[in-house]
Amino acid sequence: MRISQSIITRTLLQSLNRNRENLNEFHTAIATGREVRQSSDDPVQFARASRFRNNIDQNEQYLRNITDAKGWLDTTSAILESFHSIVLKAKEIATQGADESYNTDNRTTMANQINEIIKEVISLSNSSYLDKSIFAGTATKSENESFDYDGASVTYNGNANSITRRIAENQRATINISGEQLMDSEMFSALINLRDALNGNNTEGVRNSIDALDSASKNLLALSSGMGSVKNRITMVEQRLETANINLSSYLSQSVDADLAEYITKYNTEEMAYHAALQTTSNALQLNLLDFLR
Repeated sequence: MRISQSIITRTLLQSLNRNRENLNEFHTAIATGREVRQSSDDPVQFARASRFRNNIDQNEQYLRNITDAKGWLDTTSAILESFHSIVLKAKEIATQGADESYNTDNRTTMANQINEIIKEVISLSNSSYLDKSIFAGTATKSENESFDYDGASVTYNGNANSITRRIAENQRATINISGEQLMDSEMFSALINLRDALNGNNTEGVRNSIDALDSASKNLLALSSGMGSVKNRITMVEQRLETANINLSSYLSQSVDADLAEYITKYNTEEMAYHAALQTTSNALQLNLLDFLR
């Protein structure tokens, strides 16, 4: 077969275009840092990278859930600690009130102190986190307060439902203490009974309140300990998720990232080849034109 000048020129132009395409590919890889950017680059690695990204995104959602859960738990734990301190303070007042050396007026003054403590406890019980009532069960957006106090008794308006957060693929954590659990701690009843006993100058009733406050104190500590255990568990899960994401990011990088040193070398080599092809094509075109003029 006779090889004409036009065939040579066409072949050179095709080679030149391939050089330009390679240059563009290498330049893009260097600029983006990615060797695999679409499925056509490497179907197997692209599919693996997609799985890694999905796992990372899922773990990030779990980590956001954990951050929210820890905020709720920290707020709850702080309030439970305040309850415990308040109950201990009330117990100190009860111990004084049980002393026979105090008179009716003294105990009335103490009863007023306890009444203010009850109001403080009610206020804390109606606390919220991110505009959600903490101790209302799942009735976190109710227009009513979680607890009402009419001066004689405490009424709970929420429910006993648990609030949970998904913290891993097959793990959920309960992050709340319901108002019913607070009621069951006997904190409210112990404080109200102490106030009434002080108002009635009933030293025996005041002594009984000391035991009730002891019981309430232990119940509050148990609730606080439960919250601490939950936080420890989700912190361990959080650490595992963070480690998993570090590993997944490494695997993702191995699947799609370009070796910059290698691609820079390829780019420089291809650039030299491109310039050489350009020179050769230019000479061939000049020869072709001279042949035409002859």
